Amino acid sequence: MSRAASLSIDNILRFLQLKPEGATLSDIQRGLRVRKSEQRVLVKIVANLKKRKAIVELTDGRIVLSNRRQDREKTSGQPLERQGSQAAPRQAMPLVRRNSLSGRLILHQDGYGFVVPDDPLPQLDRDVFIPRDAVGDAMHGDHVQIELGRVSPGPAGQRAEGRITRILDRAHPTVVGLFRYGPRGNAVLPYDTRIQHQVEIPPGDELTAPLRKKLGLGDAKDAARARRLGRIEELDGAVVNVELLRFPKGGVAPVGRVIEILGKPGELGVDTEIIIRKHHLPHEFSENVLEEASSRAKPVHETDFEGREDFRKLPIVTIDGETARDFDDAVYVERRGDGGWHLEVHIADVAHYVRTKTALDNEARLRGTSVYFIDRAVPMLPESLSNGICSLNPREDRLVMSCLMEFDASGRMRDSRMTAGVIRSAERMTYTNVNKVLEGDAEAS
Repeated sequence: MSRAASLSIDNILRFLQLKPEGATLSDIQRGLRVRKSEQRVLVKIVANLKKRKAIVELTDGRIVLSNRRQDREKTSGQPLERQGSQAAPRQAMPLVRRNSLSGRLILHQDGYGFVVPDDPLPQLDRDVFIPRDAVGDAMHGDHVQIELGRVSPGPAGQRAEGRITRILDRAHPTVVGLFRYGPRGNAVLPYDTRIQHQVEIPPGDELTAPLRKKLGLGDAKDAARARRLGRIEELDGAVVNVELLRFPKGGVAPVGRVIEILGKPGELGVDTEIIIRKHHLPHEFSENVLEEASSRAKPVHETDFEGREDFRKLPIVTIDGETARDFDDAVYVERRGDGGWHLEVHIADVAHYVRTKTALDNEARLRGTSVYFIDRAVPMLPESLSNGICSLNPREDRLVMSCLMEFDASGRMRDSRMTAGVIRSAERMTYTNVNKVLEGDAEAS
């Protein structure tokens, strides 16, 4: 947790939720790593929370959430606030009407977590806190059913605790991690520290049939034969992707099998492969999607121009970064005689090639967007479309949707219209070279 984030009201209340016996101001300062220069800010926030009656300071200096102070009074029979406090006894806040709800579990690496409700309750302030001992067999990201328990006042509503009663859907069919070889059994340590369990790898599942073939180890299918191959030890310390065969249950660790060997930590490109699998980014296209993309990615023909405006004679250009792989928008600007401007923005007409409710459309909806890394990209569409017919490559006819705009001399839009069109980009330009042109560099032009 960064120091900048630690001094929020929300984090202070969360910290106190983890301290049922209360915490002193010094405890909070240490727990949230508050600097000496920030102590006054902490004191002001605590004073504000006391004023709101969200927290109470006990006679021994410990600070507790208001509902926990009530629990302690019931046990001791004595009021526990400091003498001189004018705060009236605060009744326990009623439980929300629903005693259960479903949502997505967000785990912390320390074991506790929060459930983001599918249908937020207006009485609740944000998410439901799940103590470590109430997580059960759930894993980070799982869709779960929870039972609501303790409810306490929060800065903008009620804060609730709960426990997980049912796992509705698992978030991790696979886990990426570090393979550890051992004579008593092999395991994979997940890179995502929010996944609390290491994954056990039974004998024979360290090297599945496709992996054995790739590594030249033959087609050993039985566990005994696999153990005698003498190469499994070489997997120790490798980054692998594991398919989960059994999820954690009753305290028993999950079990999986290795389906990919990504390389060794620090090798070129391995970090990108880890990120892709850690976040379960779809990075491979099925055969039917690739076949459909190939069948749609035909060269533009004059019959495609019907009902479209022809902008091919205009000096339209694309402007992107030096490393851009696809060009999906192009521009044209013209100065008007009255000092105004005519601007055209042309966007690749992807919908002409990707029809609704097709395999391509379903895949694009699943991915949502292209994801760009330093060394590669995970495209939303196969390259035959994204880098091919749907990319506004220079000196090639391309189908577009166009927005034509008129601006006055002050830059205020006075008219606009949309139309289907066809363009032929005159140049693939970069931000760097365009900037040089604007600065008067003749060579760049």
